[in-house]
Amino acid sequence: MFENENHFHYLQRTLKSSKEGVFQKMIRMTKNKEKVFNEIMNSSVPLTAYEVSRALSDMSLTTVYRALDYLSKNGYVKSFSLGEFTYYYSAATHRHFFRCSKCGRLFPIEDCYMEDYEREISKRYGFEIEEHFVLFSGLCQECREKLE
Repeated sequence: MFENENHFHYLQRTLKSSKEGVFQKMIRMTKNKEKVFNEIMNSSVPLTAYEVSRALSDMSLTTVYRALDYLSKNGYVKSFSLGEFTYYYSAATHRHFFRCSKCGRLFPIEDCYMEDYEREISKRYGFEIEEHFVLFSGLCQECREKLE
């Protein structure tokens, strides 16, 4: 069913914590939605609908958009817009990203040093921070080397 056992367990945890019952939500997880979900979960960087569609060549772009809409609305994936594109990534893991301003590639950043900064912002402004999203931009190593 799921390509990775961790994906299944993540989905189970998400469903159990939802307002609806597990059985009701599982019925709505079609094979196409599951394929799109697995594609996003297996990627180390956010993907556009077009990139998912290219990877799942047996699925139309319209079907991919519908699946992403469902997965996003139900909290399985997160998204952000950058320019004219919307990128989707796993809601199961906390990650940050770097985008090369020359070639446009995205790179995962596994480290997070935001805890102290979040505490300071919360204290100073009275916010209750639930999560954060960080996207760095600049030149990747390959593009920097081409310029030198």
